[in-house]
Parts: sequence; C-alpha cells; structure tokens
Amino acid sequence: MYSSSNISTVLIGGLGIGYKPNDYLLPKFSVEAHAGELIALVGRNGVGKSTLLRTIMGLQAPFEGRVDIFGKSASSLLRKERSRLLSFVPADTVKIPNLYIRDFVALSRFPYTGWSRTLAAADWDMVDKSLLQVGINHLSYRDITTVSDGERQRAMIAFALAQDAKIILLDEPTAYLDLPNKYEVVHLLSQLAHSRNKTIIYSTHDLQGAISEADNIWMMLDTGFVAGAPEDIALSNGFNQFLANTNMMFDTSLGLFKNQRNPQKFIAIEGQGDALLWTKRLAERLGFACVERSNAEIMVSCSKTDNGSLWEVYQKNTLARKVHSLTELGQLFKGLHKLKP
Repeated sequence: MYSSSNISTVLIGGLGIGYKPNDYLLPKFSVEAHAGELIALVGRNGVGKSTLLRTIMGLQAPFEGRVDIFGKSASSLLRKERSRLLSFVPADTVKIPNLYIRDFVALSRFPYTGWSRTLAAADWDMVDKSLLQVGINHLSYRDITTVSDGERQRAMIAFALAQDAKIILLDEPTAYLDLPNKYEVVHLLSQLAHSRNKTIIYSTHDLQGAISEADNIWMMLDTGFVAGAPEDIALSNGFNQFLANTNMMFDTSLGLFKNQRNPQKFIAIEGQGDALLWTKRLAERLGFACVERSNAEIMVSCSKTDNGSLWEVYQKNTLARKVHSLTELGQLFKGLHKLKP
C-alpha cells in the first residue's frame, strides 16, 4: 500500500551539469525526491537526462552545486555504501549467452556477501522474491538471451530489487518495448515504489505513460528545470513549454499530446458518450473545427440503436446520409461534395 513519506532521499541543490565548466546543459536547478515516489525524468534529446542520472549515482561530478543521498554527498559514498543505497538500470539490457536469469539477478547480492563471496539462503530468497514480484519467476532458468525484450527488462528491474537499494535509477527502461509492455513496466515501477517505499527515478520519452503513472515529473528544458505532479504541470502549461518550437501541443481538456492543426472547415457534432468523443477526434484529425450548430453547414448527430451506433449527417439542416461506422463517416468527411442530398 502506498505510504507517503517526508524522507528526502535525494536532495539536489544549485546543480550545474554539462560537458565543460560554465557551459551547462540547462540553468542551475534544485529539486528533491522522497521515499515512496515514482519520478519520471523527461526532456528532449541531449538535454542531459543520462548525465543527471550518472550525477545522482555519484559516477559523474557536477560542475556546480550538490547532490546528497540521505544527507551525504553522492560523490563521497564508498562503493559498498553506494551499492546499498543506489541501484542503476542502464538503457542497454544484459545479453550474455548461457546466463540464467536467476543467476543474473543473484549477482545483485554481492554487496551483501562476506569474504567468501558466496550467497546465503537469505540472498537466494531475495532473488526469488524479486523475480516473483516482477512476474518472471517462471523464467528463472531461461537463458537471458532467449527471452523477449519486455521479459529481459523485467529481469533488469528484478536485479535492482534484489539489490535492495533504497533508490532505483533507470535510464529509458521502456525504450525498446512494445506498447503493452511500456505501460506494464511503468505500472510495475509505480507499484514497486509505493509497496516497497522506494524512490524510483526513470528517464523516458513517453510523456503519456508518465502522466498516467508517475507521482512527479522532472522536466529538463533548455530554459530551466520544472518539477511537480503531472496534473500541476498540465494546469500550468508546462507540457506546452516542453513542446515549444514543435508542431505538437498538449490538450489540457483531454490530457493528450497531439499535432497542432489549422482547420479551415467547420462542423457541429451532437451526441453522448464514447461515440461523441471519437467522432470529434475523427473530425479534428481530418481538418475540421468543432463549433456550435448555428455556425456550421455540416452537422453530425451520433446515437445508439439496437444494432449499434448510428451517425446522421446533415447539410444545411437537411439529412444527407446515415452511416453505421466512423470509417464510413471519415470517407464522407473526405469528400464533402458527396454529402449533398
């Protein structure tokens, strides 16, 4: 169950990152993360998402500012201490032939082994619980090169869980996944952050998925750093800042990202429920602006019948055509001259 916490696990203050001094990728920024949060790190290519993750890990020193992990400088952490506090899942998954998934995940337990470097029963128990929690325990004895990309990504997450670090960082964990796996993996990360009270920060280009699952979004822009709940960022027009100088926009009324259009045709659409929503989406995609009935020559009424949905198309208040699918309606929209009764 989700447990909110005021524990500041990652504290970033006045941070300046880049490839050379005094030439930062974005203006200096400050932000903090807490236990029990899933944080989506987003930004355009080259803005420094991977650089920020490496800086939090203590693998790259900032040019200015600080990164504290549980109140201690990230760069000062000893290797064993770092491995117990932070786990990192890189963008490239492991593809070593003849390596069982269970044995791969077991490698995460070496920070806890003694001088003998052998795993105790408790270590193997942690490995098996992690595999079970990410839903691939049935693949324990499969060669890691023989499973799907989604299953291999779950193995990487199981590795991080078995390491039992309090903070998990993931660099584009959904980059090579199909649509169902993208959403399943992000949902899994959300569940793990809440149920295990961990801080999970993952970089992504999938803003739609981040809006659906993340507790907070860290947005890296050329003009500055924006952080907050997805809903706050939407209401403050933050997503459209992210899309500046592109042909895309964020529709705050629908919570969707879409291409900007300059409609030259006008249509009125009436009805209820899902049919109304998707009829409007169809009309907008085909270059129409939805307006009041009094301002449109074309009007569409969508309704439910015993045989399914029905669309009645009117031109100048005269019924021109009845259709029974949005495919047919789209064909009519593409040839308005065919609508004349």
